[in-house]
Amino acid sequence: MKKKIITLGLFILLSYSIIGVGLQQVTAEEYPPALSLIAPYEAAIVLDATNSEWDFYYQGYIDITEFVDDSSSTESVDTITVTISFAHNSTHLHVYAFIPEIYGIVNGLLLHFFGKPGMDDGIQMDAVYDTVLDVAWADEGVYEPPKPDDILGGTQDAKAKTFKHIGVGTYFEGTKLINSGDSMGKDIALGWGQAIAVEVLVWIGNQPNLEGSNWGSINQDGFRYIRLDIGANQGDVLDIKVPEPIEMHYVVDEQYEAEYISTSITIDGQDTDSVWADVIEYNFSITGYNFNTGEWFPEDKLDGLLKVFHDGINFYMFFKIYDITIDDKDDTMLMIGKTEDMLNTTEGTDFVSINTYGYFDQMIIPADGSGPKQDIDVGGSNDGEGNMTYQGNYRYTEFSKPMAPSDPNGNDFDFAAGEKMFILYLVSQDSDTGPNYFHMKDDNGKVAFIVNPVMFLNEGEEPTGGDDQNTFAIGFSTIDLFLILAALSPVVLFVYRRKKK
Repeated sequence: MKKKIITLGLFILLSYSIIGVGLQQVTAEEYPPALSLIAPYEAAIVLDATNSEWDFYYQGYIDITEFVDDSSSTESVDTITVTISFAHNSTHLHVYAFIPEIYGIVNGLLLHFFGKPGMDDGIQMDAVYDTVLDVAWADEGVYEPPKPDDILGGTQDAKAKTFKHIGVGTYFEGTKLINSGDSMGKDIALGWGQAIAVEVLVWIGNQPNLEGSNWGSINQDGFRYIRLDIGANQGDVLDIKVPEPIEMHYVVDEQYEAEYISTSITIDGQDTDSVWADVIEYNFSITGYNFNTGEWFPEDKLDGLLKVFHDGINFYMFFKIYDITIDDKDDTMLMIGKTEDMLNTTEGTDFVSINTYGYFDQMIIPADGSGPKQDIDVGGSNDGEGNMTYQGNYRYTEFSKPMAPSDPNGNDFDFAAGEKMFILYLVSQDSDTGPNYFHMKDDNGKVAFIVNPVMFLNEGEEPTGGDDQNTFAIGFSTIDLFLILAALSPVVLFVYRRKKK
């Protein structure tokens, strides 16, 4: 059965470094490298995944750590030391690396070259299939995973050889043109005495063709990069971008009231059941937001309305959102929490998505950085029912979910009449990269995500219809913010091999 599930897909944000997110530019002198290496001239390097012809004098060591979202932890951090060397000849830059098998089988290595205008290059070596991709980061200052050069209009000019010695480690040897002229592929263009910065990203226990890297030299644990000089260090200046301290917020805003109504309805993605005409209609506006860059577009609005009621057993929601194009990349999503600070809870929160493929009950655990998972994949159950249709210029989404599903494995919360549920809704519209419209507002000059309480009224209790405006704001760190947003992103990356088949 064909289905689409909002999932982490092929990466989490930190899987491809924090370069490009909320950045300030400094020189390499202001933020020194963790390792400085020189690529000597070597006339002949054989791609055989060994370093037999390499000059050990130019060998270096750099630590990588696992990607996690708790940058404030005082616990010791696990590290793996990567052995790495570079060399060059008149046409190519060569690299050799060995990564020991300490915390799992090492399946892939990605070297990210940056620090020079127009150069945002990478060579990804896959030790599962012994393949290589020449990749590029498409836009400076825009956080997106890298793409194969030819997808961006460039060319593939990298080669590699890998060898996995199970129980010992994985050996990587790769080469790429040192000055290919491939500006579309953001390729390096280096001569003698010039320098480039290198970031190390590694796949340990997962596969490069399926998931994002999960270890690296640049992450919440530190900003470690290699300064690589071609031939000799002549003091060539690098422009290094490091994370700029920023803080985002969410606010608890208008309270919705879910009236108690005992009735039965058909969850068909329409509002034809008479009950929808009897409940309170809440109007809202969602705005464009690029979670890759943190850029908010308050003038790019989609208007909609929301209705909600409950019967003591289930709660029912109906969304109507302006959408003139039917697209299988559309998705209506809802984060559900027991408290307003659901974005900060380490145990995770409930997550529902409804699209043209159906209803999916999922969970998000920001603390483990793994993104949304289906409830059924973690021992829970797909509690609920949903449907999505298009009528006129609108997308209709209707769903129901048990108020007390008793599904702790799926991080589902139990609610009862007289209690509050907290929701945050977001939308994908014609988007390959996940949610691109969010319920947001300007909170005293800061962009804030809006969390709405939903009060489950008791049987016989009349709704007040009033707005409960609460500007209580809670901040969360840059790392927390972008891990959360990345966890909501079903970015499709490196389907390259599948497309080639």
